[in-house]
Amino acid sequence: MKKITVLVLLSLIVCFSIFALFSSVGAEQIVGVKEGDWVEYDIAVTGVGSMPPTHDVRWSRMEVLAVDGSAFSVNVSVRYANESFGSSVWKFNFTEGKVGGWLIIPANLGVGDTFFDAYSEPNNVPIQGEEQRTVLGATRTVTRGSDALREIKEWDKSTGFFISSKEVAKNYTNAEGWYFEDLTITIRATATNMWGRQIFGLDTAVFALVISSLVFAVVALVSALIIWQRKNLAKLSLRYSSLTKKVILAVIIVSVVVSAAIVVPSFWMNLGLSNAEGNMIMQSIWFSLILASVWFRKTGNYFVHGILMTAVVICTLIGFASVIAMWSPADSSHMELVYFSSFDKIAEFVVHGVFSIPALVFGCWFIALWRLNSVTFPNRSKLIVKLLVIMWALSYIVGVLGYIIDYTTLLGSW
Repeated sequence: MKKITVLVLLSLIVCFSIFALFSSVGAEQIVGVKEGDWVEYDIAVTGVGSMPPTHDVRWSRMEVLAVDGSAFSVNVSVRYANESFGSSVWKFNFTEGKVGGWLIIPANLGVGDTFFDAYSEPNNVPIQGEEQRTVLGATRTVTRGSDALREIKEWDKSTGFFISSKEVAKNYTNAEGWYFEDLTITIRATATNMWGRQIFGLDTAVFALVISSLVFAVVALVSALIIWQRKNLAKLSLRYSSLTKKVILAVIIVSVVVSAAIVVPSFWMNLGLSNAEGNMIMQSIWFSLILASVWFRKTGNYFVHGILMTAVVICTLIGFASVIAMWSPADSSHMELVYFSSFDKIAEFVVHGVFSIPALVFGCWFIALWRLNSVTFPNRSKLIVKLLVIMWALSYIVGVLGYIIDYTTLLGSW
């Protein structure tokens, strides 16, 4: 009898221990973000009155720095209405109820679940709704909640990152004593690296790489057809003078290249590609045309070689000039965030510049040397073309590797 009693007690103890274990696991609020995750936001302020200068933010970026259990830190970068930038590190801890004004909450909370916010009333904030929606080009599960100040706040369920909010400050005085008469602050996510927008079932970052590969294939095929059929093309053009043929060919080539420089970027933007993705494709177009130009040189067609090379170099220079022309002092802080936020980014920026700047210098040198029907041009330009192609190729390779590391997971976690 005593043995049976002991066994029953031991069974009860084990059952209660298992129940307590699973209860504690279920109650634990999961951190759904990892180091390197980031989201960018646009912020609009409307209504009567104005925001205090220290809070008048129009753009923001949050990037997770380090995660330790239920605690993690986030670098919050902002651009103010006066175009100045600022940044600070925020500390989050789900166990202690530090959720940064609901900026990031525990992951995978459903309707009726709550998260702990030590600075709100009540402390246990409920999830009030959930729906499937397209967010930044991908289908995501979106949850929402609200209180007296936050008319609506929405989060990506699987990560806990907030993706949009609408806050109304009417006849409200904040903790710093600043009075808000009647303002509505609307925030929406505009970009993230945690999930990818998709085109034809591919993340746009990968889609840009696929299109880049197709660019090389198309340019190589067209060039091969022209070279293969050059004798037949010459027969068709016998009725035209040599100068007329060259003018027509030059107009066609320049028109195609200029169209690529002007029309194609707009097309990529309409598809929903980012600047980095569109630039990846454009650089592939330029490099493929550089290689095609060298191919025509090898076949002795120095005219097409010179036209292609000159057009590509000039379009690239115009692209650089347009970026410089639109630059403002306020952009320096943003560039620091994008290009100099880590040692890897600094190294990528410097190495890319080491190759791309000489490539453009050799390109300008090539243009200065090139002359129609010049008998000395082939020998005088031989070394310049070789150095130009080598530098352009190295610059392109560094750019592609940087793109893959920064915008895709094809190389895993870097």
